[in-house]
Formats: sequence, structure tokens, C-alpha cells
Amino acid sequence: MIKTSKIGWLSVAMLLLMACGGGQKKELNRLLLDVADMDEVIDAAEWEQIVEFLDGQKAHFRDFYDDGQLDVDGVKEYISDFFENRRPPKKIDIQAGRKTLGVNFYLERSGSMVPYDAVGGDGSFKAAIVQMLNRLPSTNDDSKIYIVNSEINEYPKGFSQFLSDSDIFEATKGIGDASSTDFAAIFQQLLDKTGDDDLSILVTDMIYSTKQMVGVNPQKVFAEAQGMTHAVFKSQVKEKGLLVVKMQGSYNGAYYPYNAAGGVQYSGRRPYYIVVVGSNQNIARLTRDDSYAPFSRFSELRGYEDMYLFETDDVYKPYYSLLLDNEQIRGRFRPVHGQGDQIRDIENVEVDRNSGDLRLALAVDLSGMLIDEQYLLDKENYRVEADDPLVIKEIRPVSQNEVSPAERKHLGKATHLFILESQGIKHRQTVGIKLMNRLPQWIEASSSDDDTNVGGAGFSQTTFGLKYLLQGIYDSYRKHSKGDPYYFNLQMSIDK
Repeated sequence: MIKTSKIGWLSVAMLLLMACGGGQKKELNRLLLDVADMDEVIDAAEWEQIVEFLDGQKAHFRDFYDDGQLDVDGVKEYISDFFENRRPPKKIDIQAGRKTLGVNFYLERSGSMVPYDAVGGDGSFKAAIVQMLNRLPSTNDDSKIYIVNSEINEYPKGFSQFLSDSDIFEATKGIGDASSTDFAAIFQQLLDKTGDDDLSILVTDMIYSTKQMVGVNPQKVFAEAQGMTHAVFKSQVKEKGLLVVKMQGSYNGAYYPYNAAGGVQYSGRRPYYIVVVGSNQNIARLTRDDSYAPFSRFSELRGYEDMYLFETDDVYKPYYSLLLDNEQIRGRFRPVHGQGDQIRDIENVEVDRNSGDLRLALAVDLSGMLIDEQYLLDKENYRVEADDPLVIKEIRPVSQNEVSPAERKHLGKATHLFILESQGIKHRQTVGIKLMNRLPQWIEASSSDDDTNVGGAGFSQTTFGLKYLLQGIYDSYRKHSKGDPYYFNLQMSIDK
């Protein structure tokens, strides 16, 4: 049995050093490096490895135990301190003992949403929702379903009944007023009701609509939508991330253009969106925690097209290291002493005598992020900050067949190589490579200023006013960033 106690880290560490032999302590430290040095994560299975090791060595680690029960807080403090005092220091994500997240699921039931689950459709809308929710590890007693439109109403029958309903819009008929959608109230609740142990999910067509839109200039509608989202999000975005996933589903029924008094029959494909809100820590957890990783694979859902993650700065901290032996390297340098296998600082840098330039190979782990692969691999989305000009020449996947034994120990779990090029380094400097957080091109391409012609080119791919709604959210996130928003920052030291 495991329990936590109030023994402070300093007392635990001092007692441990006095109580256990150096051999056992070194063995524990080697285990910690094996499970966490590369990915900086200790998941549930790795935590069990550590517990099993300590239980088998109780005689040597008595001060990690209280009446035979493991002092979890003391062990976590030891792990954190061990990695923070290495070079480079690392912050380890210890996932053991975390609560299952409560889930608040919101389904928009407006007039333009009902045809996604029509009898004449292909069922892809319902299939994607069921697949997504079934991939959650569980839904606890705090989990709830809400039906949203002009109002927000709790669905009284629970998750099991909701997932088994053959027609989810027929089963929710009569809940709220489907003639308009109060996005201000919906987004406000998404933010207010998503606590540190919660995850909120909204399925919506993302069409901003009010009861008084007939005859209104569309630019006025867009200005209202952008102002509304900026106002709602401006105070809470610093602590919360928001993911927007663009989906495509069959549509068979009445569509309601912004400037029409009634619906227009449409049968074809239409976009809809999955919005996920969570604390910054929980957004990162979705891809790093094995129990939530299946849920985070949105690209596997039927109808997936694109996604975009709104956040302030540094939600991800990927593994990265300079390689010392790679065919792409040009010039000469040596690693600064004492870094171990992860190389981030180099010195005695010289350009190649033949080419007159310097090329470096930086191995980076681009896995486990809620960022579309095309965005990750576009070098134009990165900003290099250095005193001397340094550019990303290429981003290429790691080919394990080409990895030499000398490279492997520095490669870690990296998935890609960044080939960096410079004409020379004049003095010691810190280099930063930031993946910038910009509204992706697909948002502009998915937005329409006029949705009155349902037979027109592009209608099946676009959403009325989408870019304005999302621009308002982006403006709020940008306001809370330190400069331009970015997803991660890879920092290195280069010395001549």
C-alpha cells in the first residue's frame, strides 16, 4: 500500500543519504535516467518500476517508508531534485497518482446542426463522436453532458444513454431554443467550468448566429463575433489551452444562411468542429499520459481534416540534442564538458574550410503534440533567434537505418533532424529556435463571408465567419504571451 506523508524533502534526502549505501543510490539514479532522461516523463508503468525497485530494496531505503508504506511525496521530491541538479536541468512530468479527469461534453443542437446526424447521412458525425468519447479512459461521477444553443441545459440521461441513442438530435429534441446559438455563454461556461481536474469538449458548427441577423451587414456580424470571443477569453487564457479540430461530415437537411428568413435544403459534405478546453497542464497531459493518448489522436477520427491549438507559451518541452556525428554536419566544434548525452552547448566553433559555412544537425522529438504534422514540418513556422545569421535549411525525419552508433546516444527519442546553417559565429551567444503559434492557413481557407449560395464552389468546405470568431480568441492569447506566441523554444549555447 502506498500513501503520502508530510516528511519534507530535505529531511528525506538527508536521512536517505545516511541510511543507504552508495551502490543502491546509484542504482536508483540509473533507473531514473533510464525511464525519464529522454522524454522527461514518468508514466504510470514507469512509476510502478520505481516502486517495485524501492520495495525490493526497503532495507536500504528505510527513510522512504513510513510504517511499511511508501512516502510518495518524498520519492517525487527526490526525483525532481535529482533531475533539476543535472546539466542541463530538467523538469520531470510525474504522472503517478493523477486523478481521472472529469469530462464536460457540450453538443450544439441548433437548426444547422441537426442534419449532420440525419437518416439519409453516412453516419460519420455520430461515429466520430462515439469513437472520440469511447477513447477517454473513463468518465467519472463529475462528468456531464450539456445540450447548447440559445441556452445551456444538462442532458439528464448520462453518457451511456447518449452514446447508444440511434439519433442523438432526435433524443435531445426540445432541449433549448435551436433557432440561435449563444456562443458568449457557451464559451464562458467552457472556461469557467473547466477546473484543474476537468476537460471540456464542445461539438459545434462554429457558425455565429443571433436572433436578429436578417438584413444586418455581414461585416457587423463578424465584428460582433470577433469582439465577443476576445472579451470572453481575455481574462482566462493564460492558464488554459484550447484545441480546435476541423471535421467533415455528411449533411442532409435544411441549412440556414445568415441573411435568410428560413432554411435552404442541402445535401452534401459540411465542416463541423470539435473544441477541447483544459488547463495547460492537462492539454500537455493528453498526449503524454498513456491513458489519454488514444483520445488525443484526433487525426484518426472519421472525417478529420485539420487542427489548431491555442495556447500562450511553452506548453511543450520536446527532447532535443545536437549531434556530433552526422553526414549533414560541416565545420568543426566540440561539446561543452559535462553535458552527458544531451548536447545543447558547443564551443570552438569553426566553419568548414571547403564550403566556408557551418552546418549543425539538431535532433528534435516532434511527437506527442496537438499540432498538425504539416504545421510542424513547415520551416517557415519557426523563428531562429541568434546574434549571427542562422537558418533552418531543412527539417527531415530521422531514418533509424542511417543512424550510426555514435549518433544514437545523442539522438534519444528524436523523430526529426533540423539542419541548421550559418556563415560563421563571431562570439558566444544563445540561440533560440521557436515554433511560432500563428493562425494556420486552413482557418482562412475554411472561412466564408457569404453562405447564401449553398450550391456555390467552396460551400462544402467553409464556415460562415469562422476566421473572425477564431481571430478574437487568438487576440486574447496573443495579449497574454511574451511577445509573439510560440509552442516551444529550443535553446542552445554556441561559442567561437
